Amino acid sequence: MAPVTLENLHEIALLAGGIMKTYFTHFGMERIVKSDTTPLTKADTEINQMVIDHIRALSDEVDIIGEEANDRTDSPWQIMTDPVDGTFPYTWGMPVATFMLGLMYERKPVMGVVYDPFTDRMYSAETGKGAWMNGTHLKVSSATLADRPVVGFVSWPGCPYNILRVCQYLEERGVTLVNFCSIGYIEAAVATGEFAGTIFPGKSHHDTAPGHIIVEMAGGKVTDIFGKPLHYRDGKIDGHIMSNGYLHDLLVDAVLACN
Repeated sequence: MAPVTLENLHEIALLAGGIMKTYFTHFGMERIVKSDTTPLTKADTEINQMVIDHIRALSDEVDIIGEEANDRTDSPWQIMTDPVDGTFPYTWGMPVATFMLGLMYERKPVMGVVYDPFTDRMYSAETGKGAWMNGTHLKVSSATLADRPVVGFVSWPGCPYNILRVCQYLEERGVTLVNFCSIGYIEAAVATGEFAGTIFPGKSHHDTAPGHIIVEMAGGKVTDIFGKPLHYRDGKIDGHIMSNGYLHDLLVDAVLACN
């Protein structure tokens, strides 16, 4: 039996959203810059610790792996969290950020939550039970290249896989590319059918695992950035591509052509 329920994850997400909104300002947000040049806010650290405290109160039999702090037990169950996904727009006073929380068993995502506190949209899924947003069943789109599909991406200086070249390759073939600097926001848009896919060069589990199960349960396809099965091995993953399935081969071809 899983050490937590999807309802537990929903409750934690609501608490995280409250913290995000408490610290959200329209300008001048206090932050520091981490060694990877990304910002760190009080909301990041406070939410990460809140997740650890609440999960640990529910179970001692789960690893907790957060972007800012961990609590390991060597369990086959793992909680993954990104306290504020989209910290750049969050610190700029732009309400384009999410809280991400996922449960994996033996390195496979089984539950996931992406919560947008600014619109109160709770995207979630559990293996075999579909994907939902506030009670509405989610289904990916059927968009093909002929529909001028929208694909989300995230990039940063020095990011791997030549992402900007990949985007140019896709734009030349009629794809519209959008970067919100929040992969959780984009993954949710794939699950709702608004976007046809996303290409993400990030290697951390917490950026991908929660959205992975949501997109899959919405009928989408998820692989690593080269189109291979996505393995959550120790350390890092090889990015990801999430799509409605119809556009997946084109997205993989774009990466392979530019790398």
